[in-house]
Parts: sequence; C-alpha cells; structure tokens
Amino acid sequence: MQAQENWFFGVGPTLEINESLFGANIRAYYGPNEELCFGPEVSIFPFQQVNEEEEISLLDLNINAHYVFEIAHGLGVYPISGINYSIENIRFLESPEEEERIAAIGLNYGAGLHFNFNKIFLFAEYKGILSELTPLL
Repeated sequence: MQAQENWFFGVGPTLEINESLFGANIRAYYGPNEELCFGPEVSIFPFQQVNEEEEISLLDLNINAHYVFEIAHGLGVYPISGINYSIENIRFLESPEEEERIAAIGLNYGAGLHFNFNKIFLFAEYKGILSELTPLL
C-alpha cells in the first residue's frame, strides 16, 4: 500500500435518532495516508416538530478522526472518535417567540463503512455523542 495524501469533501443527509430529526452533513477530511483521516464536519437540523408542544433545531460541530481497515479492495471499515459542540434550540408551539437554547461539549464515538468507487467515497456511519444533551441511560 502506497502512502498518499488526500483531501476528501462530502455532503449528505443525516438522521438524529433520539428525536427523529432529518438534516444535512458537510465535511472536509484530510488523509495523510490511506488509513488515517481527520477533519471537521457540521450537521445542521432545521426546526422540526418532535411532540405536540415543541420544535427542535440542532447544530453539531465536530472534529473527528478515522482509522480505516481495508477489508476488500475499495471497501473499508473504521472506528470514529472525536470532539463535539452541539447547540440545541427548542421552540414552544404555543408561544413561538419563546425559545430555549442549550449548548454542550461532548465526545463522539461510532463506526463507519466506506466504499471507494472511482475516487468517490460512498459511506454510512453510526455516530453517538456523549454530552449533557445525550446522557447515558
């Protein structure tokens, strides 16, 4: 395997499972070699109704690192680790001018799978966040 430096840019849909929020993820990763990559990513979830009383919007700012284990030509799996800063806005439907904002710093964890298809990376990830906004059970 030959070491090769690369920048990777991506945009795609994202899902926040706890509140079933849909949003978009934007990322820019730098890979000093074929196994390691790291960089910032932003996930944006616009206001969405989560129950009869509230709407929630969420902004996640992350810096993550991956170490890719190639399991077949072009197919790799990787753990995810990093730091997170989240801002959650809660808007109350009975009084929309009234909002509550909560911000928290946390740690990212997870795993991903990618497939390199002619220099286009298709990927799927599961990422959790440990912070005040996402307490453990």
